[in-house]
This record gives sequence, C-alpha cells and structure tokens, in this order.
Amino acid sequence: MREHLPEGASLWRAVARITAVAAGATLVFALMPFRDGKWWLDALIGVAAILAIVPLTVRRVHAMKTTDRPTLVAVEALVLLFTMLIFGFSALYLTINQNGTQFFDMNTRVDATYFTVTTLSTVGYGDIHAVGQAGRLAVIAQILVDFTLLAISVRVLLDATRQRLKPGQFPQR
Repeated sequence: MREHLPEGASLWRAVARITAVAAGATLVFALMPFRDGKWWLDALIGVAAILAIVPLTVRRVHAMKTTDRPTLVAVEALVLLFTMLIFGFSALYLTINQNGTQFFDMNTRVDATYFTVTTLSTVGYGDIHAVGQAGRLAVIAQILVDFTLLAISVRVLLDATRQRLKPGQFPQR
C-alpha cells in the first residue's frame, strides 16, 4: 500500500519514529546495569541492536518501494541505522569493560558512546582506547561492521531511492 499523506504529515511521522527509536534506545541504554550479575543480558541487548540493523535496512528498502517519498524513508533508515550501531557497540564496550581491563579510561556510558562515535567517524582521538584482547577484537568488529554494513546499506538505500524517483529528480552518478 502506498503512503499518500501530505508532505508535512509524512515528515512529522518520520521525525516522530526517529525520535521514538532514539529515545527508546537511550532509555534502554541508561537503564542497563552493565556491572551486575546479568552482564550477559547487556551484551545480548548490544549484539541484538547491532544485528537488528540488517532487517531494519531490508524493511526500509521495502518501504521505499511502497512510498511516494523514498528519500524521506532513506534518510529515516540511515538515522535509525546509526542509532542502532552506536547504541549496540556502546553497550557491548561497556559490557566487555565491566572490570576495567579492556579499555583505558572508559568508565561511563558517555565514555562508551564517545568512543563508539569517534571510532565510527574514524577520528579516534586516542584518549580512550582498547588495551585488552577482547576490547581490541570488539573494536576490530566495529570497524568491519561500520565499513561493510554502512557502505552496503547506504548503497542499497540510495539505489532503491533512485529507482523510485522519476528521471531528473535525483542527480545521476
């Protein structure tokens, strides 16, 4: 079924969905204990958020095929993808570092989010860094996921958007 809403209505719905997912992820992240006996649950939630990126991307590509506003759906998908990636790896890093031996100077949720974003952006200031083998393996995994998944997702989303737009609406390569 095609979505035939006034342009402002679909924009506000997309903003509301993005805000709800970001707020929900932030709330879950804020409530995760990380250092109690259920650390494995925190790790599971983080990994689930990372793995959820694939079905999220597939669902958004399908949505682009059934909407009159594929660019809006693509932008929404990219924002959600980044939210899930940042949330997932931040949770995973805090879980791995629960006894403080895997990362230098990672002590809080903000530290984990900061480290995840600097790794994602390839800035890597070096103030927080992996020192243990598990931490380094997690960072390697994030870098591989970042480049692979984001590159593939961006490509798929852009291609789906191009296919939905009329010729001349989107700059050609």
